[in-house]
Amino acid sequence: MSNSRPAPPRAILLATDLGARCDRALSRALQLARQWNARLVVATVLPPAPAQQMIAGVLDAPDPLAREHARQAVEWRLRRDLGAEADGVALEVRVGEGHVGRAVLELAAETGCGLVVTGIASDPVFELPALGSTVLWLTRHCPLPLLVVHRRVRAPYRNLAVATDFSESAHHATRQALALFGPPLRLTLVHALESPGSALLAGDRDALQAQARLRANEQARDFQAGLPALVAPCQVQAVIEPGDPARLLRQHAEAEDVDLAVVGTHGRGALFELLIGSIARRLVATLETDTLLVRDPRSLPPAS
Repeated sequence: MSNSRPAPPRAILLATDLGARCDRALSRALQLARQWNARLVVATVLPPAPAQQMIAGVLDAPDPLAREHARQAVEWRLRRDLGAEADGVALEVRVGEGHVGRAVLELAAETGCGLVVTGIASDPVFELPALGSTVLWLTRHCPLPLLVVHRRVRAPYRNLAVATDFSESAHHATRQALALFGPPLRLTLVHALESPGSALLAGDRDALQAQARLRANEQARDFQAGLPALVAPCQVQAVIEPGDPARLLRQHAEAEDVDLAVVGTHGRGALFELLIGSIARRLVATLETDTLLVRDPRSLPPAS
C-alpha cells in the first residue's frame, strides 16, 4: 500500500436551498474548497413542472427559461450574501430539476465533483423529513462521500470518530475519511458490542461479553494496522462498549467534542441497521456533529 496521501477532490458539490439553515454547510464547503484549492459547485433543484416554483422565493411562476433565470438569480443572491467570504474560491452555480437526489447526482457527475455537502434546512421545500429522505436516497445510491453539516466552522476537521463493525465497508469508509481529512490529530474507532442473549444466566452473559470485548480489541488492532500509513502521526484509540451503535456514537461525539463522525452505510450486524429507515433519519436529525456518510461501492444498487 502506498504511503502517499491521495489527492483531495478537485471539485465539491454543495446541495442547498440557500435558506439560513444551510449557511453552515456553505461555510464548510467554502473552507474545504480553500483547503483543497478546489472548485465549489453550488447546486439547487427546481420542483418539476407544472408546479415549478423556485426554492427560497427566487422564482414564483413557470417560465420557458426557468432554469437559466433561476441559475442567474441564485448566483446573484449567493454572491450578494457571501460578499468577500468567497474571495479566492472558484464558484459555479448549477440548477437541476425534478427528483432532488437524482438531480444532485447528475450535477455531481456533470461537474466532476468528489464530495457532496449538504445541511439540514428549515425551508418548507427542504424540511427535515424531506431532507432525511434525500439523505437516505443518496446514501443508497451515491458513489461519492456525503457530508452532512450541523456545526459552525471553527477549523479544519481534526477530531474524527468512525463507527465501525470492522467490516471491509467500515474500512473503506475510514480510508475515504482519511483521504479527505487526514491526517487528523485524533481518530477514534467506535464499536458497539452485540449484547448476549437475554435468556442466558448473568454469569454466562458476562463471560460472553468479556470474550466479545477481547475479540473486538483484536479486531481493532488489525483494523488500525490496515489503515494507510498517513494515520501514523495521529492519536488512535478504540471505544468498545455494549449498546446501540447510534447512541454510542452520539454519546462519544458529545463527550469528546468530535469534529466529524464517519459512518459506512453498508456492513454487517447492527451497524448495517444503523442507517436503515427511521434509525438513519433519527441519527441525521439528532447527531449534532458533522457526519460523513460513505457508501461501499460494491453494494451500490442501480438508481431508481
